Amino acid sequence: MKQLIKYALLILGPYSKEKYSSRQRVLNMYLVMLSIGFSGSFLENLIMHNFRYAGFSLFSLVFTLILYYLSRFRNIFSMSANLLFLFLFFVFAPAVWYEKGLTRSVLPFFLILTTVFTLYIFEGKRRLVFIVLSLLLTVLFATGEMSNEKLDTIELINQTLFLAMTLIALIILGFYSIERFKQEKRKAEELSKYDYLTGLFTRREGLERLNYLVELAKRTKQSLSLIMMDIDNFKKVNDSFGHNCGDSVLKEVAALIRNNIRQTDIPIRWGGEEFLVILPETSLEKAYHIAERIRKDMEKTKFRCKKRDFMVTITCGVSAYNDKQGVPENIDRVDRALYTGKKEGKNRSVVN
Repeated sequence: MKQLIKYALLILGPYSKEKYSSRQRVLNMYLVMLSIGFSGSFLENLIMHNFRYAGFSLFSLVFTLILYYLSRFRNIFSMSANLLFLFLFFVFAPAVWYEKGLTRSVLPFFLILTTVFTLYIFEGKRRLVFIVLSLLLTVLFATGEMSNEKLDTIELINQTLFLAMTLIALIILGFYSIERFKQEKRKAEELSKYDYLTGLFTRREGLERLNYLVELAKRTKQSLSLIMMDIDNFKKVNDSFGHNCGDSVLKEVAALIRNNIRQTDIPIRWGGEEFLVILPETSLEKAYHIAERIRKDMEKTKFRCKKRDFMVTITCGVSAYNDKQGVPENIDRVDRALYTGKKEGKNRSVVN
């Protein structure tokens, strides 16, 4: 069994150490399956002296092998996948229908199988496009076949049932694809709200929440405060210990911020090594104490990278939101407080 898996990975896996996704493995698997199918079709039609269809099967086999080469050995995934499915829908499927018909060939099964593979190979709207194409081609081929052939009642019933089952299967796959697309869209929207490294809110999401909290504070007459933080001498950390170590420091700062604020507060990775915390219903004095608590916890934290211990400090700017000014002006004011702290020697909290 292990040997079988080893051979399967050898056929489907990457030729080099380049980035290789699971979708690319699925594409390679489908290309291998198609190559085997085209080989069998070529030999069968050659034996039956159907040289025209044998030639087409050989052409399909060569085309599939070229795409397999591009996908596996050249790591060209997107172009190979698009070319394959365009060929299958606009060249192979019409040729099979013209040569053997829809219900007298494996075309319905092939269209369902191809649709299943689109669910794994493509993402988002491209997946939906190819599934709709499969459905439309099935309807087109069925209409052409029913109108051009003289069928008795039993044949008509059998073919109608066969085609109905094919259409139902494709429609089910289509609805599944739509639901999956919605889930992926929701997931992407959710991920866009959070910084991938620290897990804090992104700048864009943070600004949207700040605008909402500003309007809420105006209506409820509640105070609102801001803390802007910056890691001192962060460039030296990256230069001395590398960016992986720098990422660890950023994560630790983010964790310290989360541990020292309430669930209703909004921690944001403002940019690089800068962080902004929005504190609703918080006075300037309380905001200063929170900033100091975070700063002192950071001051006590020891880091270790490349077998060396080091300490990191942060500087904080603190200000109460002034509703007579806009959001940009208030952010600029807390940023100036941070800048003052940097000028005064760093590792301190300054109120503006």
